[in-house]
Amino acid sequence: MLKTLLPRRLLGLLNLPTIDQLKRMLKVADPDSGYVHPGYQAMGLYVDDMEAQHAIVNRQGEVQFNTGVEFPDLVYRGQVEEFTPCVPGLGRLRRLEDKLVAVCRNVAFEDVIRAHPYVKYCASQYFNGRPLHINFQGVAQHYGFHTDMLDVTSNFDVATFFACCEWNDDAGCYLPVVAREAPGIIYSVEPAFYSMGLVELAAEFSFVGWQPLPRPAQQRASAFILPANQCFASLPGVSKHYFRHDEQSAEAIWRAFDGGDVLFPEDEAAELSRLAQDLGVVTTSQLARAWQILETWEGIGFKKKRRKGAFKASGLKIVETAQLNWTRFNLPSKPEKLQDRLNSELDNVRFRMAYTPPA
Repeated sequence: MLKTLLPRRLLGLLNLPTIDQLKRMLKVADPDSGYVHPGYQAMGLYVDDMEAQHAIVNRQGEVQFNTGVEFPDLVYRGQVEEFTPCVPGLGRLRRLEDKLVAVCRNVAFEDVIRAHPYVKYCASQYFNGRPLHINFQGVAQHYGFHTDMLDVTSNFDVATFFACCEWNDDAGCYLPVVAREAPGIIYSVEPAFYSMGLVELAAEFSFVGWQPLPRPAQQRASAFILPANQCFASLPGVSKHYFRHDEQSAEAIWRAFDGGDVLFPEDEAAELSRLAQDLGVVTTSQLARAWQILETWEGIGFKKKRRKGAFKASGLKIVETAQLNWTRFNLPSKPEKLQDRLNSELDNVRFRMAYTPPA
């Protein structure tokens, strides 16, 4: 049986396009060409494909800066192979105690991020009377913590990096996928379908974009926020595109992103995140918040006995004072320095003029 099935599977794999061929088949254009979108143009909106940071006001009335193209037709997610179900990091954990540890570390990292001088400064800023939006879970997601968010990007090439390169624990870095029996996969979906509230859907789309720490912007980041047991691939409008792994293409993509360094710039938050991902202690306040997050995620309440059992099995210890801090780093804290940094980072923000009629 295997003798007949294996050649068929390999034959099917060989019939798939490489990632370069798939890009051409999907008619994905390189950004920054100045191409004007005819659909928006017909509606009287000038929309081009120039990547920048685009100022918008979100549903909470906060100003945020989306990175990449202004109105992406599609967002993408790349994986070295298809995993079923396709769920966020938090959904890949099975035991309650493992989820508890992951969420406690996430909460501890969020606490220390909130205390970062530059993050604190940005969180206090207003633009035209509106507060600046900081997506703390989006930051945690891009520094390696388990959340309810699944990454997508408006930049096809960023998606191809994650589809053709894989983290190697032994090497401690991303490496190109040389060969694999299973095909790689690119997911695509129209964000407008979710962000404009056209229908009631079991997922929320969120632009993450620019944040006070660099990784989300570098990855042209957006995300789908998924409830427990919701598979991204089963959402309405999600398409799958398979490709055959090709050593030459993977090497070229890996080099184009400097082995991943472009997408994962090293900074003090990256160093602290590595400590947080091995954290074995939690404060009482952090533990209470972690349980609240887990109950919201699972959609159920945990009785005292089950909480006690899960905490014991987790190996976590209660401490009075949070262990993560920035004392080992010489971080700038003078307002003028922080303002200069903010001005520099938002130098390429593009604004769209709009008129709101009086009430």
